[in-house]
Amino acid sequence: MGDSGLIYMLAFTTFLLVIGVLIWQRARVERAKRTGERSTFTDHHGGPPRPQHGIDPT
Repeated sequence: MGDSGLIYMLAFTTFLLVIGVLIWQRARVERAKRTGERSTFTDHHGGPPRPQHGIDPT
């Protein structure tokens, strides 16, 4: 297999890996939406919104 064959194989493998990660992450988001589970970051850092200073309400 020449260099061009290796380059194509690397590109194809990278493409498949990226598609696999995208599908996996999409499945995680879908599962979190179904269960209503919040992320750990939101649980520890989520609170009431901060007041908006300097914004004219009109």
